[in-house]
Amino acid sequence: MLRRSKLVKLLPFAVAAAFLFLISFLAQRLTYTDEGSRGGKMEADFEALLREASSYTPFKYKGVYSSVSSKDEVDKLVVKAANSGFNLIIWFVNPRRGPEGVTASYKTSFFPCEKTCEEDLLAYLLERAHERGLKVWAWFGFMGYKSLLERNPSWAAVWPTGETTLEKPCSPGGEKFHVLNPANPQVVEFWRQALVDLVTRYDVDGVNFEDDYGYGYCGENFSYDELNRRMFQAFLEKRGINSFEWPRDALKGGRYYDHWVDYKCEVVSNVTRDLVKTLKTLKPGIEVSLAVMVNREWNREIHGIDWVELGREGLFDYLTFMAYTADDRTLESWVESVHQELNGARSKPIIIIGWELRGYPAINWVKQALVVRRLGGEDLIVFWDGGIERSNAWGYFLQLFNAMGKN
Repeated sequence: MLRRSKLVKLLPFAVAAAFLFLISFLAQRLTYTDEGSRGGKMEADFEALLREASSYTPFKYKGVYSSVSSKDEVDKLVVKAANSGFNLIIWFVNPRRGPEGVTASYKTSFFPCEKTCEEDLLAYLLERAHERGLKVWAWFGFMGYKSLLERNPSWAAVWPTGETTLEKPCSPGGEKFHVLNPANPQVVEFWRQALVDLVTRYDVDGVNFEDDYGYGYCGENFSYDELNRRMFQAFLEKRGINSFEWPRDALKGGRYYDHWVDYKCEVVSNVTRDLVKTLKTLKPGIEVSLAVMVNREWNREIHGIDWVELGREGLFDYLTFMAYTADDRTLESWVESVHQELNGARSKPIIIIGWELRGYPAINWVKQALVVRRLGGEDLIVFWDGGIERSNAWGYFLQLFNAMGKN
């Protein structure tokens, strides 16, 4: 038994312990109550979104981007996409990764082959996806890679300093990207043959072009080589301009920078017509789309892509817009702008949401999907499966898609 003196000494510690326990209990209780309140509100908000969704006809295309890298991941992707109501998978066939800067995810001699290529994941994905009634579009990037430029150094894009992207790759975040020159006919022929190889080997339902043809990447501008100089000179002469300083007048702030932007758009449009015509001739039923940013002028300046003119021409079946923002009001303004700019166009717009929502609650994804539908978007693409997984949003999309068209 403890002596009274010892009890007296221990009393303050006992009181302190009891006090700390009480504080901890109250804090937990308050936290629980607060979380329960927030959870209840979120559930009510979600129910309201589903009620709104019931007044809209369903999305036609419900696509999800992915770049999974194993058969096990393909199996999981197809099951989750199909079970969540998606009907389209857009898959990176030549993503920017690996020591060369680009790695093929399918059997090909046109791009470096690593594990995903050796396992022929594209064939496996097509088999599994088509079994579940899902379509597959191949996301095709136009980026070059190191060994390609070592074999063909004249294909490299050129910096304003005269250095090539073989000598000096653009390096955002430490990667090394070897940009190609889209004005070079041999480069265009390489792209054409690679695309022909892709769609003849594989029964893909569509091809989604990335917007990296070669005039802009890494926040830099290319290609100030001799071939582009001669072609730009001819472009200016048709407009009554017979002398210019190269490359100074073609740089931002230069006398003929606006003409340089127009010239790039002309080159890229011609290249695009060539490639799309090849695909449509080879496989008439294939769907061809182009991924672009919402800002038209930015696309024109950086990539030489005027999506308004391409849309009016109807060169692509779809223009897919990377509308990446976590702010719903910004998304609203972007969607409204796209529909206004493409009013009467022959190419159909599809809004892509998701990249900036990674880590956000699943309800945020549903809200943005409804923004797209509310403002007239008939199709939706979500970027990407990893973000949906991180936000635990698969089930939320299923409920959204199931709710649409019920009233």
